[in-house]
Amino acid sequence: MSTTTRRYKTDSQRTILMKRGTIFFRDASIGCLVLNISTGGAGLALESDVAVPFAFDLQIENEPMRRRCTMVWRLERRLGVTFESDRIPRPEGGPS
Repeated sequence: MSTTTRRYKTDSQRTILMKRGTIFFRDASIGCLVLNISTGGAGLALESDVAVPFAFDLQIENEPMRRRCTMVWRLERRLGVTFESDRIPRPEGGPS
């Protein structure tokens, strides 16, 4: 297990979330389910087996801002991501 993955799994207490999310990168968006979340990252399940870049923005349903994410592991349609410290405000008129 890599140091990055180990740090992700033990950085803080994870909370089961089970909320819809949207991954944004370039001019594309992909639906996902946010399985769990902590102060340092999240576990995601993709709706389809599509290519996702290592860095992207994540919008979680009913949250006012997007989080900048870096992928630390992927197993088929499941991803583990860490959050960068800077949060990005959701664009006005964007999805809820």
